Amino acid sequence: MKKVLLFAFAFLLCQLTFAQEETDDEYDEDETELNDSLVVDTTNLEDIQADNYLEDFLHEIGYYFDTANVPAMQSYTRWDMRKIHPYEQKIDSIADSTLLILTDGEDCFFHPPTVGRTTSGFGIRRWGRRYKFHYGTDLKLSTGDPVYAVFDGVVRIAQYSSSYGYVVVVRHYNGLETIYAHFSKLLVVPGMSIRAGEPIGLGGSTGRSTGPHLHFEVRYKGVAFNAEKIIDFSTNTLRSDSVYVDMNLFDHIKEVKRINAAKYHKIKSGETLGHIARRYGTSVRAIQRLNGMRGTNIRAGKTIRVR
Repeated sequence: MKKVLLFAFAFLLCQLTFAQEETDDEYDEDETELNDSLVVDTTNLEDIQADNYLEDFLHEIGYYFDTANVPAMQSYTRWDMRKIHPYEQKIDSIADSTLLILTDGEDCFFHPPTVGRTTSGFGIRRWGRRYKFHYGTDLKLSTGDPVYAVFDGVVRIAQYSSSYGYVVVVRHYNGLETIYAHFSKLLVVPGMSIRAGEPIGLGGSTGRSTGPHLHFEVRYKGVAFNAEKIIDFSTNTLRSDSVYVDMNLFDHIKEVKRINAAKYHKIKSGETLGHIARRYGTSVRAIQRLNGMRGTNIRAGKTIRVR
């Protein structure tokens, strides 16, 4: 009976369509939008209320998962199987010098997510005239290649996102969460316990992706940090069995604040520089100076910097 219910769950789960929350124009091209969330479409599920969380849906179809057993609840106050980034953690409220034991050599292990080379690292990227922050490490793979959980944990998200494509989020017992994006196929469901080295999906290019690769993120309390600080992707090994959570782990935050200070706008049909300037509380002359413009002629579809 349990197997029948689990198969029914997997089938119905595949029928759900998810959409990203509406974002401002300046984020439309960001393949790893920081505030991406998953919203359940209950069009074909008349018995499920539209505002129900996925946990409620799981209970409705007989898949019972005791959320009291989720990992690292001493560090997290929420277990959300709908939103990829449900936390509102500020970096300055994270305690300095918190030691996380990544592996213990007994029953907690590490496995690389894939064996492909790094194609794009963590940090600032240029998008045309804009600079944006890339919160993950992109690893080369081919469509259909298996991707593995890096540590033991429980699957919190296994769904489709318009930016990440088919994405899996795993909460680990060591206190970290990892994100794996752009799968062609998912091999896990929310609430599933997973061991390091077990396959969680097949590589692909879904969502905002220009070719097959794995977008891999490591987060602590919802705040991303450079995965290469704990993983040597050239040897596919951990740099250490433990890591200190302190401001050195999040030294990129200043860069993020700096590039986020710049604002961009995609011009819509009928807009003028005056309209745009008033919207952003600036002046036509300031916009002209930022974009090297001499006149006031603008073209719909073009992106300009406004701050």
